[in-house]
Amino acid sequence: MEEREGFIVAIGCRKCGRCENICPNGALYRINGFVNVDHEKCDLCMKCVKTCPNKALVYME
Repeated sequence: MEEREGFIVAIGCRKCGRCENICPNGALYRINGFVNVDHEKCDLCMKCVKTCPNKALVYME
């Protein structure tokens, strides 16, 4: 397995649902309406980061 340089975190999700089904690997899931990221499934494609209108999904190095 290759070394990751960073990861995506959810900060300040407003439950808008725009990221629903956007992840091709199914790495996004919700708890009480708030989005969370399964880092084991995430391949850092950044589709969720680009889609979030509230900038709640953030790439961290």
